[in-house]
Amino acid sequence: MEKELSEELEKFKSQGYTSSFIRKNDILYCIDRELNFRIYELVITEQYRFESKYEPFKNIVLYTVESAEYSLKGLLINQSSAALAEE
Repeated sequence: MEKELSEELEKFKSQGYTSSFIRKNDILYCIDRELNFRIYELVITEQYRFESKYEPFKNIVLYTVESAEYSLKGLLINQSSAALAEE
């Protein structure tokens, strides 16, 4: 799973997804630009699940995130069991 995730991260970084996001309650924070966004202000363009057969609590969801208004593309890694898109 780690190798697959690192390969996807490298692929997206080469496609311009260079910003990093973290989730704080209902806010997505862009670490690189020090900006806060409401979830509806960004577009989640893709979602990838990385699942562990033996440790389901280690499941990871990778989101590609874009904002045309701020000309940014980035990645959000969600390691919790609840998926962002389902909320």
